[in-house]
Amino acid sequence: MKFLIFTYLLLFTAACTHKIYIVRHGEKSTEPPKNPHLSNVGQQRAKNLILELKSKHINQIFSTNTFRTIETATPLSNFINVPIKLYANDTTKNLMQYIFTTKKNALIVGHSNTILNMLDTLQYTYIKNKVQDNDYDNLIVVKYKKYCATCTKNFVVKNVVFKYYTNYIYTPL
Repeated sequence: MKFLIFTYLLLFTAACTHKIYIVRHGEKSTEPPKNPHLSNVGQQRAKNLILELKSKHINQIFSTNTFRTIETATPLSNFINVPIKLYANDTTKNLMQYIFTTKKNALIVGHSNTILNMLDTLQYTYIKNKVQDNDYDNLIVVKYKKYCATCTKNFVVKNVVFKYYTNYIYTPL
């Protein structure tokens, strides 16, 4: 009987959890100056997202309306056949709330000045206070537990410094 209850709780918990994956766009080129495309390295990084996220059951992909973020999201979008939805930089709080209400796994591609703002909406204390201009390889995973009666917070942020381009995993400090 205890085994059945444990199995039920395990399945129920798994069914009520979803994840949000947050990345910064890949390395950008210099052209056009106001809205650059990805560089060759950035394009490779975008393709490597497929390797990291293809089995994560992503149901929604969000990107700002810039070449570099859309080009970062496109390889995974094409691979898993999930369209890219656009959001504005000044709507990250509403975007995070929307994603939580959908109860679906999601990828958000953002910018150096928006990634930490997304974590701010979760009231998460993080190690970095700025994403450097040359810092492109962090994959942030937010695990959201819906209806977790024993949790003090309904989300867990993990692997804040996960190097997805080099396939090297850092442990957060």
